[in-house]
Amino acid sequence: MFEGVQNRLQNLPAKPGVYLMKNSKDEVIYVGKAKSLNKRVRTYFDGKEKIGHRAATLMLPHITDIEWIITENEAEALILEANLITKHQPYYNVRQKDDKHYPYLMLTVQEKFPRLKITRQTKDDKNLYFGPFINSYYMRTILELVPRLFRLRECSLKFPIKKRIRPCLNFHIDRCAAPCAENVSEYIYMKGVQSARMLLEGKSNEILAELENEMQNASAEMRFEDALKLRDQIHAVHSAFAKQKADQANDADLNLDVIAICRAKKLATVVIIEYRNGILFDRRHVNLDCCLEQDESEILEEFLPSWYLNVPKENLPREIALEIPLSEELDVFEEFLADMAGYKIVVGVPQRGDKIGFLRIAKANAEMLLVELQAESAKYDEMNRSIFELQKQLNLKSPPFCIECFDVSHLSGTEPVASMVRFVNGYPSKSDYRKYKIKTAKGGDDCASMREVLTRRLTRLQEENDLPDLLVVDGGKGQVKAAFSVLKELNLTIPVIGLAERLEEIVFPGERPSVVLTRRSPALKLLQRARNEAHRFAVKFQRKRRG
Repeated sequence: MFEGVQNRLQNLPAKPGVYLMKNSKDEVIYVGKAKSLNKRVRTYFDGKEKIGHRAATLMLPHITDIEWIITENEAEALILEANLITKHQPYYNVRQKDDKHYPYLMLTVQEKFPRLKITRQTKDDKNLYFGPFINSYYMRTILELVPRLFRLRECSLKFPIKKRIRPCLNFHIDRCAAPCAENVSEYIYMKGVQSARMLLEGKSNEILAELENEMQNASAEMRFEDALKLRDQIHAVHSAFAKQKADQANDADLNLDVIAICRAKKLATVVIIEYRNGILFDRRHVNLDCCLEQDESEILEEFLPSWYLNVPKENLPREIALEIPLSEELDVFEEFLADMAGYKIVVGVPQRGDKIGFLRIAKANAEMLLVELQAESAKYDEMNRSIFELQKQLNLKSPPFCIECFDVSHLSGTEPVASMVRFVNGYPSKSDYRKYKIKTAKGGDDCASMREVLTRRLTRLQEENDLPDLLVVDGGKGQVKAAFSVLKELNLTIPVIGLAERLEEIVFPGERPSVVLTRRSPALKLLQRARNEAHRFAVKFQRKRRG
């Protein structure tokens, strides 16, 4: 053990708090909480097996320093641990497998005339956040429906405005009340905002009752045009929430999160099914990396505080149903939730009733998603193998994570064009594809055409500082020589090869002999995919030009 770590262990306080394990680069590799820092942290270094997980054997060789933060109680330590894990993303903690942020819908109630918009992050700015949404189609449906139902603005104007302006098209097609043109009072507009909020909170029954009452009143007062609009609104709400009504639970006051987990080695999937006001409000899932291969209970203990720390207060449930019990720290977790929500949230493992059926559904979802995750992970590993094998076969200094492949196409010298496709991490990045009209080279001169296109492409990439790791040209020695001459002129050192189609041989610039890989080689298959995609893209553009 490092002498510095030994000295730190002697100074550990017997108080609740959070500890941070660091490596030689001063990076945080693990964050944990403890009722007694002294007792807990020492268990990693006492050489006994009682610790119950693989943390001691896996982390010990990398720990060079330990820091700790004392807290007043365990609940405070739990909140601090969740925040530090989110901040540092330590390697040995349970982490979300992808770092993408799922979208939320934000109702900007802090603006004078609020609007609904998409955001990727929640802030403590007193606006209302709904989500996160795993199903983007469902989110887009709501984003389309709510402004149309309640005539909320979709523009980014800052209110108050200096003078009224001419309303946009949304006003004329009855999608916006046009507060910019002073066509609606703030009181009437805020009634629509309140209705939108109720709908987003899952209170569709209350909205429907209110709309039906207004429709009856409008009809009785012979305001038939208003009654017709209200009827259309009712139909739209019914249509949007028909699927939710099919999933309605027996208890109309049910506000419940049902959570199931499924793990296989270092991969795990957690499914959260949300019921609000007795209706299935949303299904979410999170893929996790579990480097220590903890059991399901330990994973949930670490994951749940981080998850609920990012859930808006108004979206918190009254009850959480788990398929497996948490450890003796359950009361600390409930205290943590109560501090966030302002009311007690019951956490437990149901033994009978409807909730058992909900848990079965959540577990089935988790098992299915884990199989998909394992398949995707295996595919990703295979792609990584092809990249590293390509590095080995071509004797490259670094792995070719970014490959650009070029091809030239013409019909007997007429309408010459070229294409460039980019592969990132072994997958086509179609937004980066480019097509070129040959401007200076004579039709039919493939080498001159290749030289022209590469000069245009690499000059631009040099300015943007976005150079690839490997250049591939469709052709033999002539095309490779043309590409290499461009690199020399621009003073670039990017590796370049050609893939000759007849024997599928890899051609190098200069005197280096060609290489023929086995047909089953993952590296060759990656090059073939890039070459075939460049050829397809070039031929498609050439045909379009002829047409």
